Amino acid sequence: MESTVEDIKNETVSPDGRNTFVHHAEAVWNQRQPYGPNGLRGIFTSHYAATCAAFAALGGMVFGYDQGVVSVVLVMEQFLGRFTSVSDKAAGAGFYKGLLTAMIELGAFIGALNQGWIADKISRKYSIVVAVVIFTVGGILQTASMNYAMLTIARLIGGVGVGMLSMVAPLYISEISPPEIRGSLLVLEELSIVGGICIAYWITYGTRYMPGEWAWRLPFLLQMIPSTVLALGILFLPFSPRWLASKGRDDEALESLGQLRQLPVTDWRVQQEWFDIRAEAAFHRQTNAIKHPGLQRKSKVNSIKLEIASWIDCFRKGCWRRTHVGIGLMFFQVSLYQSVGLSITDGT
Repeated sequence: MESTVEDIKNETVSPDGRNTFVHHAEAVWNQRQPYGPNGLRGIFTSHYAATCAAFAALGGMVFGYDQGVVSVVLVMEQFLGRFTSVSDKAAGAGFYKGLLTAMIELGAFIGALNQGWIADKISRKYSIVVAVVIFTVGGILQTASMNYAMLTIARLIGGVGVGMLSMVAPLYISEISPPEIRGSLLVLEELSIVGGICIAYWITYGTRYMPGEWAWRLPFLLQMIPSTVLALGILFLPFSPRWLASKGRDDEALESLGQLRQLPVTDWRVQQEWFDIRAEAAFHRQTNAIKHPGLQRKSKVNSIKLEIASWIDCFRKGCWRRTHVGIGLMFFQVSLYQSVGLSITDGT
């Protein structure tokens, strides 16, 4: 049975018998008891959650590797011998090369756009597995590509998986992390992306001297190793407590939270965070019901309409400023890269 905000308010009692329910986020933060120190020092205190986050960050490595590998492969003589349409001597080479590069971005857009409802429906864990399966199919097709059309479609399919991973991996990390080190653990995602790009550069630097087509096929094949490890390992990690709470599985959420914090479920800090998570989930459900009362009846059509309405809400009053900030930060990254002498077209 799903809890309401009032139900949780009545349960939120501290060890000294005081009702401690507060709705304002700042008030909650001021009275909560921390699990440990902030920043990097806190990672060693919450080592289990940090390990889970580091493992989930393999999704970022997959994203970075796939971004980096194509920039070197596109200039390999062995690759150009197979795909002559992207050779500098071919007519329209710029278009075909740009299309091949853009396919992963298009696929990533499609994957990230759809990963929200998938992660909400089947959990963050299992949506990572789905993303890896799609990425693996794309990786296999890239490795076995015999013509330009096959490679382009393979890049699109692989991009869908990459986009799904780039969306759900940081979401999972943020939801399992203790509040004190949430920002520090989210940095692991960005670090993994950069690490994946560097690994791709070094691997392709070595394979470009191999005779034959394995010079470019091998880098495409190797990208499936970290994704397969991620898909198999994520099954042994706990579910997101916030996802469990959003599904009304409050007892399971408490057990997952205790496992992540490596503390008994009776610990006051675990109980306090559990109440906060449940209150947030209940508040989100009630707010959603007020905003979209006609879409609350469970059906596939209503689910699709509610997903679209949720995206539209991002640009409505009360949320559009945050949406613009997020879009703006991503947009101005291009100007930042160019200002430090980096090129976004040739990967240098």
